[in-house]
Amino acid sequence: MNFISLNIIFSAFLALFVFSAGCAQSHRVFIDPSIPVHNSDIGKGLPVAVKVVDIRSSNVISKWRGGLKVRKFTITSQGDLKDIFSTRIQQGLLKLGFLPKSYNSKTDRFLKVEILTIKSLYQENIPRMSIQVKAGVKVTCQNRGESLSKKFTSRKKRSDINPATFPNEKLLNASLSEVMGEIFSDPSLIACLSR
Repeated sequence: MNFISLNIIFSAFLALFVFSAGCAQSHRVFIDPSIPVHNSDIGKGLPVAVKVVDIRSSNVISKWRGGLKVRKFTITSQGDLKDIFSTRIQQGLLKLGFLPKSYNSKTDRFLKVEILTIKSLYQENIPRMSIQVKAGVKVTCQNRGESLSKKFTSRKKRSDINPATFPNEKLLNASLSEVMGEIFSDPSLIACLSR
């Protein structure tokens, strides 16, 4: 009888271990923000060096653990955010008529973008869920010895969503697209680059 009890306990422990390991998942989202800017010749072909720095402590966008502490997941970006942001910033500058270049220390006119945060927070309201997304960058324009720094943030929230939309990369990209739109429509930033 003792052997059977021990066997049942061992089987239950093994089943719990397999179940909890099966519910720990890592998801990778495709970060692909749009550049909501109209084509313009405001830049008049002026060269602008671009530098992107990711100052986040890790590539993790979200960590979540279910109510029973059994189900858990981690969300990270599929690609290197520095490369993604660098490409999008250069595309935005081109749309505005600037000539983006690689950064070097001798450049007079440059745009530095620091990725401060990209986070999503999930809340389970069975059978639905809610999500909050936050994105923030710091942009510095330096031109002929003058400097201008500004922070741009976006917060988006959706409630009562279907869990099938998880990890909801559309909302993440919408938030980042909003940040991009703010950067390229900021009059003081454009004025700094245009001098």
